Amino acid sequence: MRVLLRSGVVKEIISAEVKPMDVGNGEIFGTQVNFITPDGNTLEYVYNENLSLEQSGQMAVEFIDKLYKNGFADFSSEPVEQM
Repeated sequence: MRVLLRSGVVKEIISAEVKPMDVGNGEIFGTQVNFITPDGNTLEYVYNENLSLEQSGQMAVEFIDKLYKNGFADFSSEPVEQM
């Protein structure tokens, strides 16, 4: 699968995961998306903290669904920051 991360940057990935951003003590403050590359590296992104957990979670799930259905997706317009 291929992901457009930002203008001019396309990465081949073998796996994608959506998970809650846990800061410890079970306190969730965001939604995280992890991409695993063929060489085993992990690219970690977190959705903007100004989005509700429900909104960011839904956006992340919709992105992953599109990625798996099409084999490619544009992540460059998602409101995320790389960790």
